[in-house]
Amino acid sequence: MTIALLTALFLSACATDRERAKDAGAALGRVAGSAGWPDLPTDCRRLEHSGVRPGDPLDTALIRTDQALGRANARVRRCAGWHDQVAGGIREGVE
Repeated sequence: MTIALLTALFLSACATDRERAKDAGAALGRVAGSAGWPDLPTDCRRLEHSGVRPGDPLDTALIRTDQALGRANARVRRCAGWHDQVAGGIREGVE
């Protein structure tokens, strides 16, 4: 094992500046990638239900369903905005 380590050390001394910079960049990328994404906001995991019950008049059922769809769409917009903001921060940190 000691010989392998010394050989690797010796060969790394022969690397050009460009190769060392490339290796350093790859190492930084691995470290940055291992940090991972922050936890998804709990609101983004919530499911929406219409609340329509058997026997509800059709107009009431339609209104409740439309309201549930509106809440779900608003959540998708919030979660997509959160994702875009986090992804933008990660991209800026890498560049």
